[in-house]
Amino acid sequence: MSGGPGQRTRSAELADWSTERLVDLASRLISARSENPDLRPDPTHEADAVDQLEQEALALGFEVTRQTVVAGRDNLTIVSGADRPGAALVFLGHSDVVPAGAGWTRDPFGPVVEGGRLYGRGSTDMKGGIAAVLATMDTLARDPDFTHPVELLVTVDEEDLATGVQHHLADAEARDLLACIVAEPTDLDVIVGCRGAANLHLEVTGRAAHAGRPSDGASAIIAASQIVALLKRQHDQHADAAGGDFWTPTWNVGRIVGGHGTSIVADHCSLDVDRRLMPDEQPEQVLEDLLEAIRAEGITGDGIEVTGRLDMAMPGFLCDEDDPLPRAAITAVHAAGRPDAELQRWTAACEGGFLAQHHGVPTIVLGPGEITTQAHQPDESVAVDDLATAARAYLGLAHALADAAVAEPLLTGKDTR
Repeated sequence: MSGGPGQRTRSAELADWSTERLVDLASRLISARSENPDLRPDPTHEADAVDQLEQEALALGFEVTRQTVVAGRDNLTIVSGADRPGAALVFLGHSDVVPAGAGWTRDPFGPVVEGGRLYGRGSTDMKGGIAAVLATMDTLARDPDFTHPVELLVTVDEEDLATGVQHHLADAEARDLLACIVAEPTDLDVIVGCRGAANLHLEVTGRAAHAGRPSDGASAIIAASQIVALLKRQHDQHADAAGGDFWTPTWNVGRIVGGHGTSIVADHCSLDVDRRLMPDEQPEQVLEDLLEAIRAEGITGDGIEVTGRLDMAMPGFLCDEDDPLPRAAITAVHAAGRPDAELQRWTAACEGGFLAQHHGVPTIVLGPGEITTQAHQPDESVAVDDLATAARAYLGLAHALADAAVAEPLLTGKDTR
């Protein structure tokens, strides 16, 4: 798409945004503590970060709307150029971070630059990406030739149950959008697909008995272990069928709790299970199929019952690598200074699937920072230069999408002028 017939080549220079200014903005966002879950005696969750982000957006002249999900936890929608006639370009982020945890050699909420990296909880996941988006929005707002609104949706609770994005979409009408760019950390690779995720909770009930005669009871823990073995077989079958490719359904048993004590046959046991979903899979059907497989294995009966519920479901998405959005994105990243960036599919899940599903909008993930080596870890950091590179890439991509909407309206199948 980029550089095609009739298209203009746009400069991807940021208006008044030095790398130092980007670092200052990201640092202010990092300093606004927003752990989820917030385990302090008087938790504030994302409130401080949302207040800080609202302040920064208003200072830049953007429109800001707060939406309360639960008391003290607000989504933010930040808009520039709301009166522009084109379809909106949407960026997606989240205000929460995982708990700082142990093992830090620095103050996790006292950001500092050392060796060309900005340290602090959320520097990579994902306050650095949000800072880069705001710089891009500010530059586009000053461009009279850019005819599309730009929106940044910042949700709460992304790191736990995704209640923020679901609350946002519950009352949102589906609309034609130019594209959705999730600013999660990708090390500036362009992520064209994410698997979905389902959190399943299984309850196993049995029959208690004295440990001196275990046969009088029915052990829920033994039944739970049989379920774990079943999940392991299914996981291995998916992996074998994929031939080593990670782009496959996966099972992970994250927690097991059960029993009363050593001398009692356990009459209950619970399992919390992660299931990574392919984009076309339905989480409710996955749970139903699992319960049926448990029954077929003969795990239930003779005093054992198994029930399940779906605690959280995050849909996946997949863009064809030859579609206009991925092609424009990788061109923009290369031009911004990362010629080694690639198109990839992700092992992680993200909230982009919710918007892709609800609006039918082409969606990618693209942001500064490394999810595997930095996110959710002690001494989390992001390369300072990558903040500016991300903002330049977003800017170049926005111009390419706007030009394509006029020259070849393929993104939504409609003319988005």
